[in-house]
Amino acid sequence: MGLTASNLKLREVINQVVNDPNYKKVSSVPLFSFHQIGIILFAFTGIFGGMALHVYANVSLCLVYPLMIFCFYAVFTPLHDATHRALSSNNFLNDLLGTISANLLFPFATTSTYRYLHLSHHRNVGDETWDPDDPLVVIPTKYFPFGYLVLMFPDILWFHWLVFKAWKKTPLRTRFSMAFMFIGIFIFNVAWFSSPYWYEYLILFFIPNRLGITYVAYSFAHIQHPEGLTWNEFPFKSTYKLKGNKFFMDSFLGQAHHAMHHMLPHVPWYKYHLAWDLANGAFREQGIPERTAFSKPDRLYKHKVIEEVAYQKDQKILLKVSEILDVATDVKSFIFEPANQEAVLPDFSAGSHIEVCLPSGLFRSYSLTNPSFDKNKFQIAVKLDPNSRGGSKEMHEKISVGDVLEISTPRNNFLLYENAKKYILISGGIGITPLLSMAHELCAMDKHFELHICSRNIEDVPFRFELENWSFAPNVELHLDNNGKSTIDLSKVLAQPDEESLVYVCGPTGFNKWVKETSINQGWSKEQIKQEIFSKDRTTLTEAQEFELVLGKSGKSITVKDDETIIDALHFNNVKVNYSCLQGTCGTCITPVLDGKIDHRDAVLSEEEKIENKLMCLCVSRAKGEKLTIDL
Repeated sequence: MGLTASNLKLREVINQVVNDPNYKKVSSVPLFSFHQIGIILFAFTGIFGGMALHVYANVSLCLVYPLMIFCFYAVFTPLHDATHRALSSNNFLNDLLGTISANLLFPFATTSTYRYLHLSHHRNVGDETWDPDDPLVVIPTKYFPFGYLVLMFPDILWFHWLVFKAWKKTPLRTRFSMAFMFIGIFIFNVAWFSSPYWYEYLILFFIPNRLGITYVAYSFAHIQHPEGLTWNEFPFKSTYKLKGNKFFMDSFLGQAHHAMHHMLPHVPWYKYHLAWDLANGAFREQGIPERTAFSKPDRLYKHKVIEEVAYQKDQKILLKVSEILDVATDVKSFIFEPANQEAVLPDFSAGSHIEVCLPSGLFRSYSLTNPSFDKNKFQIAVKLDPNSRGGSKEMHEKISVGDVLEISTPRNNFLLYENAKKYILISGGIGITPLLSMAHELCAMDKHFELHICSRNIEDVPFRFELENWSFAPNVELHLDNNGKSTIDLSKVLAQPDEESLVYVCGPTGFNKWVKETSINQGWSKEQIKQEIFSKDRTTLTEAQEFELVLGKSGKSITVKDDETIIDALHFNNVKVNYSCLQGTCGTCITPVLDGKIDHRDAVLSEEEKIENKLMCLCVSRAKGEKLTIDL
């Protein structure tokens, strides 16, 4: 299964990051990158220059080896980025430069061949069967220090993985290309060691090459992953962030931030450090472990994490209704506090919502209205909906002060991005609820903002008395309907598009669409308009089911099993499709859908695109029904 698709917390955080206005700038890949081309030229010059210095200038190997080893290490970086199409925006140039880099390390290797190996690692980190890099993590730990010798020969470990573990699951075309690579590496070495120049090959290429590969395996695999923690189960715990001297960390060429690479694989290595700032530093808040480059692995870490996660899963948040307020016509506000006075509620951010388990067994999601600095208290507002399926009616009629309810931990799919200079908040009806929390937050941060409240009449405005007295009262403007039409003049409110401003809108779907379309017509970009759609519930995932995939252009029918992705099924049936991240974050595999309903599990398509049901990310999304037809 795809990674973003199968872990709710990871999915939530990546959604926040991908929707950050700065995300495109951080994840963009140029046609030519000075960083990447410079590394390739530096590596080739350093390696062959080192050979020349020893042969023609009689410079000691003790002096040229460190340079050559680092150059072999460095040239892996362009190959690594090329596997995720992060080397060049042109696919041909990207794979060509990656293959040139690959052949300096492993003769006969190609970008596409290594891409299959490396993405298998990304999808299966910590899985001793399906992760081809797992022996590079585990073996040195078990046989310390002699096990480190295996780091010199990852190609042999990959060959063993392919033949004895992954052969049946590997597409036929990929089997041949990988077999060609491994046989080519073997023949290349046999030919040189059988030649009259075997000694020169040994000391001038083989030894520094294998030492460089050892440093690559150590830096990219061994020190980056705790033993036995799989990515799907522990995405924020299964990869380290390295710490230490800044100059030394910089020499890793981005891999001090390898944890970031696993979460956003398609971001170029020289931008990893920028990605930590996206979504108000969302990744930093996930408890990603740190270690130094040469510290001995903590063999107890796996057990500590498993126990911690198991404990958290067993914990239920039981909250007592401490107060119920009538805040508008048919709108009640519920204030929750811990049922156990010693308990501490989890932190939340502006725009978050909680899921309330009602006595009837119904689950309903409500936005938090109070500010995030309002500790140990959750507050929501619920409007009685005559067309309700029972949730709002039960909240209004059955819930009383003193009742104890089970509440989910807060989730946030409507994050307030704090780096903008100005904010325009526009609410329709009960859509004011998450915007109130944002207004409190912006006021505390001393940010410039406007809060526009659209309502049928003054009696329907939630918290109307509080709005006149809260500290941000001067920022509020009411727009009451006239003859059934909103009186807000959007062309005036949105008249001055500004790259450093954001528009937040929350209300019924039609209201959101109207505001967004008007914003775009006024010159705002889609990335600057943030909205929450009431009907979209992303707190649960449907269980993956087997379905039939029909290729529209050929009419070919392929079965996609419940434990594989569409890309898996396509490749196994020799249908080529481009991919880069396999997490639903880059958009490389977006494909038109001709027929069938889509179970969207990606983070890159907008809510409107998901509702239109015309595009899908093949790497993580699936069919909602038994059949899906795509334009391939």
